[in-house]
Amino acid sequence: MDIKKLISKISKVYSMDIKISEEVANLLKDNGLKAEEMEKVIKDAEESGKKLESKDGSKCLAKAEDDNLTCYALYSASNGGFSLDSGYAHKMKMVGPTGGEFNVEAADEADWICKKCNENAIEANVDMTYLGVTRPGNAIVCPKCGDMYLGEDMVPTIKGAEGILEEKRG
Repeated sequence: MDIKKLISKISKVYSMDIKISEEVANLLKDNGLKAEEMEKVIKDAEESGKKLESKDGSKCLAKAEDDNLTCYALYSASNGGFSLDSGYAHKMKMVGPTGGEFNVEAADEADWICKKCNENAIEANVDMTYLGVTRPGNAIVCPKCGDMYLGEDMVPTIKGAEGILEEKRG
């Protein structure tokens, strides 16, 4: 790729319009997340292609991980930009497949496609660890690159487990 095309691509990514409704802004606030963090997750996903896309193409799911938190942005295309539909986070680290490897043949196919690999994602158990305790949990996984995402439906379960582990530690 020549330098002009690269600069053009970077300019488009960093000038993208990301809309956040008042309802979603309140959800972020309730979960201790910032709009700027979600915007960065979306921008990074759009630049790198590291994201999931719903099979019907209507939604994308992207994440950003650091040592203490994994943040997710669920978003959709909107009038030449993007609309943040939801944002959530968890403290548990997903460390790999429960039992050592993903059984792709036995797994249910998820409603997502890994855009990095252009591969259908699966639903699989992964080991999650927090405060020295490791437990299995359900995740959305690309069977090719092994990238793991937590679906929004799992957030209450994960948050509950984190709370229990924090109480036992304290």
